[in-house]
Amino acid sequence: MGNHTKTLSKRSRHTTITKGYCVICGVYGKLSKDHVPPQGSISLTRVEQVHLTEVFGVDRNPIKGIRSTNGSKFRTICGECNMTALGQNDGEIADVCKSLTRKINHFVSAANSPVSHVHTPVDAVKYCRAMVGHVLSATSVTECLKPQIETPYFTPLQRFVLGDDHALDDTHDIYYWFFPHRYHQSIKLFNMMNEGNLCVMSLLSFFPLAFLLTEKGKGIFPAGAVKLELTDKNLFVSLSGSNRDFSSFPAVGLKGNQMIALVDHLSIVSYPIT
Repeated sequence: MGNHTKTLSKRSRHTTITKGYCVICGVYGKLSKDHVPPQGSISLTRVEQVHLTEVFGVDRNPIKGIRSTNGSKFRTICGECNMTALGQNDGEIADVCKSLTRKINHFVSAANSPVSHVHTPVDAVKYCRAMVGHVLSATSVTECLKPQIETPYFTPLQRFVLGDDHALDDTHDIYYWFFPHRYHQSIKLFNMMNEGNLCVMSLLSFFPLAFLLTEKGKGIFPAGAVKLELTDKNLFVSLSGSNRDFSSFPAVGLKGNQMIALVDHLSIVSYPIT
């Protein structure tokens, strides 16, 4: 008989904390739990968290994830940021998810529908502010152990979440596409090289959308992606089956000189437990 004992995910080393530096505002104090995806955008169920590298072929041993009874949570932000920067904008994520889910369900039920896309109204600033906030929070507690430092990539994101509508104008681009999967992916930082173009990116994916942040003008993204401008009034989502194979990370074929570099504890997958 084989050994069926599962190895505990290394994620277990990156969850336990009470006080630390908020990864959004940088203030030291008691940290609160942030649901990612946020409450209201999905049904909160039991989930199991693992590092992406543990299920992406890097570590081939069976892995036992970190379980939660009510959705995927990260204790990395202060209560003030949780209630204001995120809480006041999370409703926009919920509205977008509910609207798109209804329209996607209708599309699926109409098997011969000639339409291959859906759209929904959006307050792009509120939606992006909340999504960027969750990108920042969905990480390891090790980031809360030391004061936040300024960086060209993360500081503009923090400023945007805290209320500066123009913080990303010269630093980041945003893309989105249909994400037809039950699991959630939160990858706070990874590098990708494609045909000599090296780009720093962040990804947060949960049904029905994947949300990608890239360095300004350097984005590498799947064919089905749409660029999101903060002035947009609607989201347009292609439901074409030809895009499904490139909907999940890494969203490209990784052939030729295409390469990805990522850090295990910044790359997390949450699976629903049935």
